[in-house]
Amino acid sequence: MPKSISAPPRIGVVLFCLLAATAAGAGETRVLNTEPALPPVTIELEELWRAGGDDEDVMIGLPVEAVADDHGRVYLADQQLCQVFVFGPGGELEGTLSREGEGPGEVRGPVDLVRLPDGTFGIAEFFPGKLVKLTPDDIPAGEIMVDVSGGQSGGFTLQTMADARDGHILVAGSRSVPQERILERIHFLSAVDQDGMEIARYVEQRSEIERPHSVVHENDFLPCFPLASALGPDGRVYAPRERDRYEVSVFNADGTVAHIIERPDFQTWKRDDRDTNRVLALFHAWASPNPETWPEFDLEDNERAINTMQVDGQGRLWVQHSRSDRDQPDGVFLTLDLYDQRGQWQREVSLVCEGRPVSDGIRFLGNGRVLLIKGFVVARLACLGGAGASFGVDDSETVEIVCYRLPELN
Repeated sequence: MPKSISAPPRIGVVLFCLLAATAAGAGETRVLNTEPALPPVTIELEELWRAGGDDEDVMIGLPVEAVADDHGRVYLADQQLCQVFVFGPGGELEGTLSREGEGPGEVRGPVDLVRLPDGTFGIAEFFPGKLVKLTPDDIPAGEIMVDVSGGQSGGFTLQTMADARDGHILVAGSRSVPQERILERIHFLSAVDQDGMEIARYVEQRSEIERPHSVVHENDFLPCFPLASALGPDGRVYAPRERDRYEVSVFNADGTVAHIIERPDFQTWKRDDRDTNRVLALFHAWASPNPETWPEFDLEDNERAINTMQVDGQGRLWVQHSRSDRDQPDGVFLTLDLYDQRGQWQREVSLVCEGRPVSDGIRFLGNGRVLLIKGFVVARLACLGGAGASFGVDDSETVEIVCYRLPELN
């Protein structure tokens, strides 16, 4: 039976546990992967269209997510501009959804974008955690308030991620309850119903944070799972539960564990100065505008083992790990691990396209398309509350998106 995993004895993370473990049965099914079943493959992506960049008609601010509809349109949520760009199948700008404000259909701090089961779009807000609903015609359609309180009063909920597929809604964030000398913070990855009520919790991390923060521990504020989780078309949820281990827990929709994918021989990337400075910039943005009042920042030595995951329409899992964007051959943007539905490592897939791997990212749009979002990594970190951070060498003067065709693998 899975055991809870305790962090080292220090002020900060006091419990890291996999929920619904007792419902998983007498033991875990682990899929150990040491070598892929097929040889590696390098794929050159075919450009279809691009927007932003030097195009004065489309000025993109801080893009945090992109989704597509069944007609080939691409919807790009922008945290800085508080709106959603709507691009046609050929890349032409057809319009926008939402605007900055607090009225119906308006947003202040969008961090994600989903297509909801009722056909509306949900723009995820950082605080208070909710989904602002809009029709494709930009008509306000209500809100879904995220409620993971379990009926307990007090505290507040922040939202850092949302996903929705085939009737399932997945959210991640944190619930904080201030106390006299500590702030109790519970980071969560949960399923909610269409009223926002929690119906399953997959992973949680509990922290007790000193007030005021004399020492800020990275893992109290940046747990490994919120921005690295994925939702499959069958309602399965994929999430890492340990920061330094290449291990993906695969949950059934009800929270029980289907199996665990593991690469036991994987060596997590050790941070260099650029990596450390980027995280420091985020913490400085959180702390205050006055450096003299900053606490001590306790940062990790390594990057997270798993950075992002996406599940395609065939139910295959694509994993970007801490070495996917390091020491790549010329022309290769990322090298991803591809797994089948049973959790078996099929092959390494290297994607050839433009972009800076440590600051740009890709999103799978379906129908054989992927979207390169320049500045995406910076934007996703900003979703955690550091929207005003300066990330030095990662900053881009202009933000651009490029839509590519992803050839089918043989």
